[in-house]
Amino acid sequence: MPIVKMRSKGQITIPASIVETAHLSENSKFDVEYLNGVIILKPLTVEPKKDDVLSYAGLFAGAWGETSAEFETNIHNLHNEWER
Repeated sequence: MPIVKMRSKGQITIPASIVETAHLSENSKFDVEYLNGVIILKPLTVEPKKDDVLSYAGLFAGAWGETSAEFETNIHNLHNEWER
């Protein structure tokens, strides 16, 4: 069983072997419970609802450019292609 150390702000690092086995990633969320002297971390798996439009927000961020100027240029160029 791996041993971890708690840092000053109450943070611990989950060993890489457990992260990999449990299929965890950065920003994973957990339900935390203290029961009879045992701390239990339960990963929360939240899948976006397929019918929820907001779950798709940001999906194509940057696809037309990183800045508004790049976006305008790319859209303008595409518009010119369509006009031909």
